[in-house]
Amino acid sequence: MKIAFIGDIALIGKYDITKNPEAKNRLNVLADKLKGYDYIIGNLESPLTEVNRTLVCKSMHLRSPMENVELLKHLNIDAVSLANNHLFDYGRAGLEETVEVLERNNIAWFGVDKKNIVTVIEGEKISISGYACYSTNGSGYGNKNRTSGINPLTYESIEEQLEEDRKNSAFSILSFHWGDEHTNYPKYEHIELAKKLVNNKDVIIHGHHPHVIQGVQKFTNSIISYSLGNFIFDDCISINGKFILKQNEQNKKSFILGVEIEKGTIIGTSFIGFKETNDDFEFFDINEEINGISSKLNQISSIDEYENLRSMQINNVRKEKFGKRDFEWLMSRLNYYSIGARITAIIRKRRYHEISQKFK
Repeated sequence: MKIAFIGDIALIGKYDITKNPEAKNRLNVLADKLKGYDYIIGNLESPLTEVNRTLVCKSMHLRSPMENVELLKHLNIDAVSLANNHLFDYGRAGLEETVEVLERNNIAWFGVDKKNIVTVIEGEKISISGYACYSTNGSGYGNKNRTSGINPLTYESIEEQLEEDRKNSAFSILSFHWGDEHTNYPKYEHIELAKKLVNNKDVIIHGHHPHVIQGVQKFTNSIISYSLGNFIFDDCISINGKFILKQNEQNKKSFILGVEIEKGTIIGTSFIGFKETNDDFEFFDINEEINGISSKLNQISSIDEYENLRSMQINNVRKEKFGKRDFEWLMSRLNYYSIGARITAIIRKRRYHEISQKFK
């Protein structure tokens, strides 16, 4: 069985067929590349909904007209994670419309309302579950007392799922929306969590959220991909139309992670690199780049030095994207959404600090 894992999908801008009639044709080369796999799993970052008003406090909201499910079908995508920081941007109504249109078009979904997928592909039984970390500052998280909402990434919830997978004799695939944006290096505590998990059970970790590629670590019968970057994305425009978050060259680069499983054992992996150009997608050999990033994860001698490396990269990219954050910049962004987002971020940061203590 050959599975393809792909990164963040936002059907916006040039990838919205209601705005760009050529959107489907633009994706032909990616669709052709994905035809060689038995099952394709991605992270759907934009809710498919006609709801266009929201009280959810975010600095940037994502949504996509429901017609764009046609692009997921064109790409032959079998299943999508809904466990991310944007699927509740338009509330429960936006999520429910997304689920309805996915089910109507036979695309499986997971990561919300404690739903996972157990299926048999080419004789291999797999379990697919998804979680969004509090570090991504999302909305609509569920909790142990509530069955509805985004599945939160906690050690207890993951271990509970892995135990269920053991009972079902299913290979575990964990789709994690986690980490920090604008860096090629995952959080140190997420590296520790990944190691902790692979010591307990064979797993594949499918990571996303940073919008750039991150490293990959391989263990005996497990593989951890911390972030595959943006599969298809475009510049983001704020809900009031005043602010545009433009992609840089790193945001336009991604890879398809191919994993071949036979009799419950990973017998092969592959990285197919590609980057978006003005008119098309260009494929390239990304192995050396991934190996270079991954080597730093395998050789961390000083946590402080590693965190400084991450912080420096994040700060440099923020300056490039947002410029100088002076008083005038602050005043231009004072509104209901930005103030609420700031308060929410403080709450989520505290919650993340609590739950991440068990990652190590």
